[in-house]
Amino acid sequence: MKQNILLFILILLISGCSQKEIEPSFSLQEETSSITLASAASSQTVIRFTSTREWKASTSSEWLLISPTSGEAGTYQMALTASSKNNSKNSRTATVNLVSAGLTQSFTVTQSPAEYVELEQTTYYTEVQGGSLQVKFTTNLSTDELAIYGTASWLTQPANSRTDQAYVVNLTVLPNEDEKERTAYLCFCKTNGEEEEVLNSVTILQEGTSTSTSTDYSADKTVRVLQRATQGSGLPIVLMGDGFLDTDIVNGTYDEVMNKAMENLFTEEPLKSLQSYFNVYSVTAVSRSNRFDGYNTAFGCQMEGGMSTLITGNDENVIDYIQCVEGIDVSETLAVVVLNSPSYAGTTYFGYYSENQVTELAIAYCPIIYNLENDSFRQVLVHEAVGHGFAKLEDEYSYEENGKMPSDEINDVKVLQSYGWAQNVDFTQDENTILWSSFLKDSRYSSEGIGIYEGGCTYMRGVYRPTEDSMMNTNTCGFNAPSRKAIYDMVMRRGENRETTYEEFADFDSQNVSQVQTLTRTSNTISRPFTRPHFVHKSINK
Repeated sequence: MKQNILLFILILLISGCSQKEIEPSFSLQEETSSITLASAASSQTVIRFTSTREWKASTSSEWLLISPTSGEAGTYQMALTASSKNNSKNSRTATVNLVSAGLTQSFTVTQSPAEYVELEQTTYYTEVQGGSLQVKFTTNLSTDELAIYGTASWLTQPANSRTDQAYVVNLTVLPNEDEKERTAYLCFCKTNGEEEEVLNSVTILQEGTSTSTSTDYSADKTVRVLQRATQGSGLPIVLMGDGFLDTDIVNGTYDEVMNKAMENLFTEEPLKSLQSYFNVYSVTAVSRSNRFDGYNTAFGCQMEGGMSTLITGNDENVIDYIQCVEGIDVSETLAVVVLNSPSYAGTTYFGYYSENQVTELAIAYCPIIYNLENDSFRQVLVHEAVGHGFAKLEDEYSYEENGKMPSDEINDVKVLQSYGWAQNVDFTQDENTILWSSFLKDSRYSSEGIGIYEGGCTYMRGVYRPTEDSMMNTNTCGFNAPSRKAIYDMVMRRGENRETTYEEFADFDSQNVSQVQTLTRTSNTISRPFTRPHFVHKSINK
């Protein structure tokens, strides 16, 4: 017994000595004083190191991802990855700490700044007679890397002068002989051989010959019934226009635009086959002028311009015009505001409260993109008003500069989903629990390419969409099946006050499949992604 105790003590002593002999240390096989990542999201480098003891790694910078983050004694390869694009004009740094048994070894990782073009202003208004125009900007591109293009023949080929990083583009704007305002863009591109990347753009709006101020407001707030529902309770859609003069009302332009807007809303399934569930109204809005400066139009609309497609407007004025329709329930209304402008833009707002309850009220803003018959006007109107406004669907596109979707934004979308909204995105790859799991198992939908594709809500990672492309992605093709079901469910829930089943929708969908636009339909115009819809957290109580 005594011998066993002595043997046990001896083992402990040897073990203790062994631990003391193995001092913690790191041996890095790469030079760590100049670790630099490119500006793009997902740019990566790998370092190799050896640790004599167990270790952990960490960084306090959210933009840098490290893998692995711990291990035992041995030699390792650690991936250092930028989670997002560095859009600032300066490099950014992150410190990586390797820790082992009280020893800390640190090194710095730098991400280069992205190439940028920073504009003094993004939107310019010019008078009908034209004239000279100076566009000022700064950039970190060299002269041979920068190309500047005007998108309209009424802008002279831009010439520029440079002082250090400051530029001036001198333009001549030709007179506008048309009655209507016209829009052009000045695009600033990085050139790399045959490839070009648009870094920024300026929106230039020129007055038309009819630009003036209204004097006759007698038609303002008059209501025209475009359609009465023949099924269900009559879901209300109210169309109105911003930037239309009294002369546009008299000559029939306003009514023509409202008629076309209504026609466009019902061009995609399933709303095309469910049109009879809607009451559609047009409310006349006479603006003081057709210049979108935030002050002189009925709804105070402004377009941010540049690379942004953001439109802002006066929600209170929109709600006031909705209430011109006798007996309408504002909390159930989809309001569509069509801007009298050919600019490419669009934004939708929802999340309005009444008596502390979230409502279905939504306000979608969309210009007459390019012209009344252009398919981009139809596509964007459907994306904004039907997709975001009526069904409260999320965007299915992503931006390179947006890496992983933050947890707080994921939680925001989950709140929307608790209302039955945002049914076209999810945050799991589990085929059995993802929102569109039924479609994945249904051979009737095999031709639509329904799967689990990463990217959505403008983020590259951490969020998933049902199809590679759709109306909620590029705008240039139809709604995918999960989105069609969300729209169908919304119509039945609100129009017939009942819930649906998957098989009920699948049966409806199969009967209208010949009318469903293929998800590979293309457009003759270049689509641009839009800002996400805005949840406004506003009360509509009077």
